[in-house]
Amino acid sequence: MAKLVLEFGGSVLKEVPLAEELITVGRSPQSTIFIDNPGVSFNHARVFLYEGNYYAEDLGSTNGTFVNGKRITQTVLHGGDTIEIGTHTLRFLRPMDQQAVPQAATPAPTPAGPAAQKLDGTMLLDTKRRKELQEKLAAVRGAVAPAPQAKKVGKLVVLRGRTTEKEYLLTSQTALVGKAEASTVRLKGWFAPKVCAIINKHGESYFVTPAGKPVAVNGQPLTGRHELKDGDVVSAGRVQMRFTLVSW
Repeated sequence: MAKLVLEFGGSVLKEVPLAEELITVGRSPQSTIFIDNPGVSFNHARVFLYEGNYYAEDLGSTNGTFVNGKRITQTVLHGGDTIEIGTHTLRFLRPMDQQAVPQAATPAPTPAGPAAQKLDGTMLLDTKRRKELQEKLAAVRGAVAPAPQAKKVGKLVVLRGRTTEKEYLLTSQTALVGKAEASTVRLKGWFAPKVCAIINKHGESYFVTPAGKPVAVNGQPLTGRHELKDGDVVSAGRVQMRFTLVSW
C-alpha cells in the first residue's frame, strides 16, 4: 500500500498509509494529517486517488504547496516524490519504493536557499506558469483517463466579479463558495460573505444550496437545494460563474 511519510527537521514524525482515496493536510484538527504550524494554512492541501494514480493538490494555501521544489496547483505523484508544506515534508512512497528505502534511511532534504525563503510570504503563480502546469496536468489526465472512459467533473468559470482564480475544478464532494479560507471558490472583496453557497457532488451530479446569502441560478433566486445543469450561470453576491461539465 502506498503511504505518506511526514518529516520535519530530518526526523520522521509519522507514517500515513493511503487506505482512503482522499487525504487532507492542514492546520485544521479535522485534517487527516494535522500540522500545527503557522506557515501551514487551515486547509492547505490534499492527496487523492484517481484512476490508479495519486495526485497532490493545493487548496489555495497562503504559502503554497511544492512537489520536488516546484510550486504546484495540482500534479500527479510518482514514487519518491517529496511534497513540501510549510517547513514540513511529505514523502510519497509506493510499495516498491518502501522495499528499496530502509526505515532508517536519511530523509530527502527539504530545498534550502531561495526555495525555503518562499515560505516567508504569499506567492502567486504568474499566468504563464499556471498555464504550463495546467497543460502538463491535462497531458497526464489524457494518458490516465482515455476519452471513452473519462468521467465528468464540474467546473466553474468566473464571468464577473472578484475571485482568487478564473476557473475552479470541483473534484471534492463538498465545495464552499465564499471568502473563508476553507472555501474552494474564494471570493474577494471587503463585503464578500465568508460562505454564501455550498456545492455538493453526488456521482456526476452537482447540487448548489444557498448558505444564508442570496444565490441565484440563471437569474432565479434559490430558496433551497438546486441541481446544476451544464451551462447554468450561478450568481453569488457580485460574482457570476458559468457551471460546465468537463471530461476528466
